[in-house]
Amino acid sequence: MSIEFLGHKKNLLPFILTHIQRAVAKDFEGNFVDLFCGTAAVSIAFKRAGWRVIANDHLYWCSLSAEALLLNDDDPPFEDVQQFLTKRERGLLKPSTYETVLHYLNELPPIKGFIYRNYSPAAKSNGDGGRMYFTENNAGRIDAIGTKIEDWRPRLTKGERALLLWDLIRASNAVSNIAGTYGCYLKYWKERAKQPLVLTRSVLNRGAKIHQVFCDDANRFVETVQGAIVYADPPYTKRQYAAYYHLLETIALGDEPELTGSTGLRPWEEKSSDYCYRKRAPQALQDLVSKLNCKHFFLSYNEDGQIPHPVILDILKGSGVVEFFEAPYRRYKSSPRPHKGDGVVERLYHLSF
Repeated sequence: MSIEFLGHKKNLLPFILTHIQRAVAKDFEGNFVDLFCGTAAVSIAFKRAGWRVIANDHLYWCSLSAEALLLNDDDPPFEDVQQFLTKRERGLLKPSTYETVLHYLNELPPIKGFIYRNYSPAAKSNGDGGRMYFTENNAGRIDAIGTKIEDWRPRLTKGERALLLWDLIRASNAVSNIAGTYGCYLKYWKERAKQPLVLTRSVLNRGAKIHQVFCDDANRFVETVQGAIVYADPPYTKRQYAAYYHLLETIALGDEPELTGSTGLRPWEEKSSDYCYRKRAPQALQDLVSKLNCKHFFLSYNEDGQIPHPVILDILKGSGVVEFFEAPYRRYKSSPRPHKGDGVVERLYHLSF
């Protein structure tokens, strides 16, 4: 099961790839800089296409997904971990050490760690029978696997560690008791939440280049990079990703933050985005554009976004030549809105200098 990431571009990849590659064919050898990489769908598409990718996201769990999928081309060897497996585990007839390590982690017994104590029915302090994000067994297994990966940290490469944590995040999401995001949990158990948590291998894609991944605010990070192509897919709704995906951030970081409210929200304001506020978003985009140091800038934006189309055009036209492309798309609905239909327009803006 894939993570239901707000504004993801998986279904728009052919549209994005076609127009960007067509517009910048002569600059193919340059870097592709993905400023708001999210779950890395666009970054991976450009890795497969042969580009050198520099990915960034302010959320740690998102930058981790990019590390996992950009820094690994094939199954990693986990050479320094093999010595800590038992003879039986090393002798398992698995296609690769990667799958043997996943099997080992899947066999770990649950422990009563931070996720168990705060995001399962064991968290009874909120007075309604506990936070039903995960069953107690699955929460305990998240704790056990996360703890083991941290124990192994000195013996894992950056890519190996990111891959195992990304597999844990995907497995955790697959058995989460939520409607779509982690803004709240359901008061009844979904069938998927009752299933045991199981790590499965990620699909890895070969690439001919060396890639880099960063975790920073995009408007700050853009000042540090020089790339032929810079691509931005900023938040376009009022929903703050740091709050809506707080639990995945905690699993990725493996920390024990102070929690607030009935949903156990971690502190997230530090990673709030100005792009989520109608009054601040235009200035945020203006600031980003003013800091660009590239030949081509592309912006993905939805017509339902906080910045109106004419305002985006005015901001971009102040710096160079602008064109845009449109694609029909299915509107994301968090609640019934009878005044809006199912369709929406996704735009890809191209600013050339």
